[in-house]
Amino acid sequence: MREKAFREKLITIMITVAAAMSVCFASVPSFAETPELTYHENELGASAELRKDMKNRESPVKIGIEGKTDQEGLQKIIGRVLGEATEHTGEPDEGDYILFQYSSYKGQARTKLSDLSPVVEIEYDLTYYDDAEQEAEVDRKVKEIMKELDLGNKTDYEKISAIYDYICDNVEYEAAVEGSDIRRTAYGALVEGRAVCQGYSVSLYRLLLEAGIDNRIIFGDGVSGFGITGAHTWNIIELYGKYYYADITWDDSTRSRDYFLVPAGAGFEDEHIADKQYGAEAFTERYPMADEAFNTENDRLLSSLEGVASSITNAMKQFFSRNERV
Repeated sequence: MREKAFREKLITIMITVAAAMSVCFASVPSFAETPELTYHENELGASAELRKDMKNRESPVKIGIEGKTDQEGLQKIIGRVLGEATEHTGEPDEGDYILFQYSSYKGQARTKLSDLSPVVEIEYDLTYYDDAEQEAEVDRKVKEIMKELDLGNKTDYEKISAIYDYICDNVEYEAAVEGSDIRRTAYGALVEGRAVCQGYSVSLYRLLLEAGIDNRIIFGDGVSGFGITGAHTWNIIELYGKYYYADITWDDSTRSRDYFLVPAGAGFEDEHIADKQYGAEAFTERYPMADEAFNTENDRLLSSLEGVASSITNAMKQFFSRNERV
């Protein structure tokens, strides 16, 4: 249940990048000339291009940036551009969705002159758990699921609950097949109906964002009742400005909702040890955890208040818009 794939992925990344760097800086890089390469003004533009390529499951990917740097800077820029490309954006098929759908990469970079101006060129060799054709099938399946669930008139809590139930009803836990990592993907979960925790988490992440519900995938260690630990993923889900823990894999396996929308301090952290990056101040400030259980009785009231506020805002906009035209 608690696979070690993501931890192995991190180790693989460190090894492959180190190997690529040793080759890259020991001699002139050997990747092919790319006259059609677009040179971005900054790293944000380069990251946006890489993000698009990763969504399309492309590899190798070559990125250009205007300017120059030294060898140490080249090593750092490879990681920064990739890190920005996989940052959470709120788009369903970006952020954690692509971060948890590639297994490893090799990166090499060089500086050169282009039209007498210095530029940086980066090449990424990426390995994904699924391919572009399978992702296209996921896209079709997601549209089908969202149409079936018909979430338009539901509250945020009802949307979360409906999506959670759909995954639990239609996905079964199944260990990764030897030689294949498809069980770690939304394709494995939503199309084939079988997944490990990573497949559950990315599917929940994507469907919730499709419904307008912010959430993140958290990686760390799960701790069993016998004290056995293993690499595991789960989610945090936003409800009215606060975030709650959710472990859909364990809930599906136990046919319960013991791990559904759990606030901080309620015992979830005893069985889920998050990687240290999720304890950083920047992360905890951006994603404040609720300190008490969500009151479902107030859900309709909160939703109604939001609806009233939205109606008042729209009315005011129309009023001022008419006055401006007069």
